[in-house]
Amino acid sequence: MSNNTKTIAKNASALMLSQLITWAMAFVLMIFLPRYLGAVGVGKFQLATSLWAIVGIVVSFGIDTYMTKEIARTPEKLNQLFSAAIILQVVLFILGTGGMALYVQVAGYPEDTILIIAIIGIATLLGQLSIASRAALSALERMEFVSLADVIGKGIATLLSIIFLLLGYDIVTIALISVLGSVANLMVQIITLHRVHPLHFQRIDFSLALGVLKSGFPFLILSGFLVFYAQVDIIIISLLVNEEALGWYGVADRFFTTFLFIPTVFVTAVFPALSRMHKDDSAKATRVSRLGFDLLLLTAVPLGFGLIAISDPLIALIFGAGFAESAPILKVFGVVLILTYQNILIGSFLITSDRQRPWSKIIIIATLISIPLDLVLVPWCQTVFNNGAIGGAVAFVITEAFMLIGGIRLLPPGTLDRTNLSFAARTLLAGGIMFAGVWGLRNAFLLIPIVVGAVIYLACIILLRLVSPETQQIMKYVSQGVLDKLRSKQVQPASNTVE
Repeated sequence: MSNNTKTIAKNASALMLSQLITWAMAFVLMIFLPRYLGAVGVGKFQLATSLWAIVGIVVSFGIDTYMTKEIARTPEKLNQLFSAAIILQVVLFILGTGGMALYVQVAGYPEDTILIIAIIGIATLLGQLSIASRAALSALERMEFVSLADVIGKGIATLLSIIFLLLGYDIVTIALISVLGSVANLMVQIITLHRVHPLHFQRIDFSLALGVLKSGFPFLILSGFLVFYAQVDIIIISLLVNEEALGWYGVADRFFTTFLFIPTVFVTAVFPALSRMHKDDSAKATRVSRLGFDLLLLTAVPLGFGLIAISDPLIALIFGAGFAESAPILKVFGVVLILTYQNILIGSFLITSDRQRPWSKIIIIATLISIPLDLVLVPWCQTVFNNGAIGGAVAFVITEAFMLIGGIRLLPPGTLDRTNLSFAARTLLAGGIMFAGVWGLRNAFLLIPIVVGAVIYLACIILLRLVSPETQQIMKYVSQGVLDKLRSKQVQPASNTVE
């Protein structure tokens, strides 16, 4: 195994362990929130986080992606870029807060909803301040410290949220607890970054700041439209239907989002290395791209098909009968999941190969398409199914498919070839066989279709030869890295050297 592959696998193992821990915490909290807050409470929280996600992208201004690329190539720029990023994000947050205040007044949200939005805004500011340190740590390929910050921050927020929910506190308290989690995350990242690369806050160089804004602008357009595209359906549902339907959608969306940690781990681990590969050895970048496509498709297919098959008993078991309307939404999200895994990967590859501008155009078009789709599908699904939130998920399928097709066309020639097409066809066949085997058992005790589906899919992987020797090496190396960390072995720093 090459040093590049070892570095990616080492970083992936650190991130995978933390993501498994934070996924478990998020899953536990996801069970408690709907049961104690109800659909309306979940809807308010979902709306607040979605609105600030959009503002947060404007505040970040694409600076994090730019920093990761630049520091990975020239680490000596870290303090300059870090100082400029902090100042810029504070100024941009103040401007974003003014825009948020204007919007909530025009939208006419209830006073308690506006209070939740204000509190989540504080957490967003802290999260934005941690973006610069996270970008620097990622660029230096010290993902173990990013992982540590996530675990501590989310651990505090999850534990306190569960305690206060059990004590009978409401959504306002849960929002305040999210602020404490953000404080912990920020402190851990700053402390660990200072250990890795001593921080020296520098007076802002306005020419550098303008240069950062200019360089980050393409990433702002890219990430801004991507986040707005992901959140616009939530905003439209809140305006056209009601907060209860938004709660149904929020539960399905949160469940779907928890499974995105897998492509997120892979992309975060591979991004710095790919940035160098595209500069130094494009052939290596192509090999990693193909491997990533196969790995994520192999993972996404059983998860997506599984959600389609067992969403009804899954929602009933976890959230109760009051959230039965979330099940059909989650079925649609099963299709979305398969498409989104590939789009996350393709987007990352396009950025590292400096093709973010045409990718931004694809995202802009998808966003513009999603608005009329939501405006048509949400009311239509409300009339036909008495659940307008289904329309938001259906619109998501259409736009994700459009982005996948457009993204593949933008990849450098030869990135994907017939072997990837053959692999995709065989993987979908394996998923189809698994789905057929599970469908008849969907009303049995939930563990039965899950175990049967896993056995069928693994058998298909073996029979259809879906795991290559290199894929086996990657999976073995990552698994061993996770096990080593679970045994409390010292985390070894990832190499910054490309051979």
